[in-house]
Amino acid sequence: MTRSVKLGIASVVLVAGSVLPSLLNVVFAAISCVLGFLAAHQGSRWWLVVPCTIMALGGFLLFIGFHAA
Repeated sequence: MTRSVKLGIASVVLVAGSVLPSLLNVVFAAISCVLGFLAAHQGSRWWLVVPCTIMALGGFLLFIGFHAA
């Protein structure tokens, strides 16, 4: 298994950890983004799906949160 695959799998695991209700959601998501970018830099560009999805979902939730009132 290459280093990029290991980083990508760790990124996906941290995405799953960021979904759980805890105080560390933002930390898990940030580390997952960093690992996703590193995996894409070292190997397949498909690992960019993980950080892009996290950032898109975060932006969407901020948009919904600001326009909910």
